[in-house]
Amino acid sequence: MNPALVFLAAIVLIAIFVTWWLMHALKRDHTRATHVTRETNVEALRIERSELDRDRKLGLLHDSAHEEATRELEVRVLREAELDRTTASATPAKRSLWASASFATLLPVSAIGVYLLIGAPHAVIPEVVRPPVAQQESQMDELFRVAEERLKAQPNDAKGWYLLARARASVGQFDAAMKDYEKLVALTPNDADAWADFADAAAGASEGKVLGRPLELVGQALAIDPKQPKALLLRGTHEIQVNDLAAAEKTFTLAKALVDPSTGFASIADNALKDIAARRGAVTRGTPEPAVAPASALASLAISLSPEALQAASRSSSAAVFIVVRAVDRDAGPPLAAKKIAPNTIGADGKISVTLGSSDAMIGGSGLAPGSEVQIEARLSLSGQPQAQPGDFRSAKARVRLAADASVALVIDQK
Repeated sequence: MNPALVFLAAIVLIAIFVTWWLMHALKRDHTRATHVTRETNVEALRIERSELDRDRKLGLLHDSAHEEATRELEVRVLREAELDRTTASATPAKRSLWASASFATLLPVSAIGVYLLIGAPHAVIPEVVRPPVAQQESQMDELFRVAEERLKAQPNDAKGWYLLARARASVGQFDAAMKDYEKLVALTPNDADAWADFADAAAGASEGKVLGRPLELVGQALAIDPKQPKALLLRGTHEIQVNDLAAAEKTFTLAKALVDPSTGFASIADNALKDIAARRGAVTRGTPEPAVAPASALASLAISLSPEALQAASRSSSAAVFIVVRAVDRDAGPPLAAKKIAPNTIGADGKISVTLGSSDAMIGGSGLAPGSEVQIEARLSLSGQPQAQPGDFRSAKARVRLAADASVALVIDQK
């Protein structure tokens, strides 16, 4: 059921109940007060009549005076009765009930208003009324454009270029981030951290492969600071990708020793060292160690897009398919591997054939080796960004044991 309709129905029911309860309670109190007042008046008149009879018996009142006082008392009784009848339908009572009704209505309305002001009404707004992915991208691009224009007016603001580059890299806009990093390192040529972040963005642009430009940037960072942690992790990843496990082990061991054990860097280094140990174990058992080549296939993936997903992909010029490999029952943290498939490789029938190899391992891709059991998922990103966005499509997770002859079929049909 639509959560927005459930939420609105709950509001209406609560408002009706609160209004009824308050009206009933206030009306009951008003009736009780009127009844008590009437009984009090009658009792007072009864006592006064008894006192008149007593005074007559004691000789304090003559018969004519007693009769006159009795007639006055009877007139007062009649007036009290008439006053009670008038009060029951008088304007003040109506005003009281009107005020009660107003209060009973305003109370839930005010509560709803306060919730809308300080609560989270967006949590129950259905997806269809939220900004579409294209609008979100447009808003983000506009923010980046404004920041870039401001930096053009202040081109020497190194911190500004750093923040803009990091923001773009975080949403997968690696090419634009690299241009910002170029401006940053031109202003801070001796900043090893800036060069390492630059290398990280370049590796993202090359789908995780630390070869060519990314490796050159890693060398720049390590030339300034041989103990820069991110640069060491990137170099170690390159060494794994070219199958130089001895060098990779030394690099990741050094990186792990340089960082706080509770940080993500330490976890990445630890996973990489486990990956290296797993690969060496495979060699010890007699399994050939995979080389960085198409022949080092760990699984063949047959991916197909549902008609709805294929139609959505055709409407987006930046759509891309991502293959994400994780350890079994691990849905968080760095994946073992992530592979991006360009839109032009998607056939007209929505079918894609992909080979997953050891060179696709991410930094710290422990377990991406023959014999490892992993879960593989394919996702259609309409924005072309690695982070999942509303409107993307994904496949069910497939569990597979990696091997040269392993084959997996994935259908991207879940929105």
